[in-house]
Amino acid sequence: MPMEKLYDVITLADCMQDPATVAWLVQSGIPLPHAIPPGRYPTPEEMRTVMDAIPGIVVDYLTSDSVWEATVRSRKDVSWAILALHDYRGQEDAPHHFFFKAGWDEMVELVTVKLARRCGPFVLLPDSGAVPKLLM
Repeated sequence: MPMEKLYDVITLADCMQDPATVAWLVQSGIPLPHAIPPGRYPTPEEMRTVMDAIPGIVVDYLTSDSVWEATVRSRKDVSWAILALHDYRGQEDAPHHFFFKAGWDEMVELVTVKLARRCGPFVLLPDSGAVPKLLM
């Protein structure tokens, strides 16, 4: 059964490996840096550290041997997001490709920007086919 996704999140470096993706980003009006900063995916440990340090939000985790999800919600308004990992197998110290299953764009972008400060730039790819977003 396919996973529901609001946004897939990939490193800018990964995007730049595929000429079709580069063309799509350029056509979408995304300004690309001349020198592509190295990027990497965060580990679940890093995700916890980063998200738990964001002021004004609460994070609830759902984890098992094959599932890692974080529901992030604001303490002051109704914004929230659900972040999940692709192919999680219980490895807390291994980098993981991640995505957002659902949520408000503001919360998705807040979490992604905080992770980008640690790991390098990310591109949010909307499952709807809407314009991607580069977050650095």
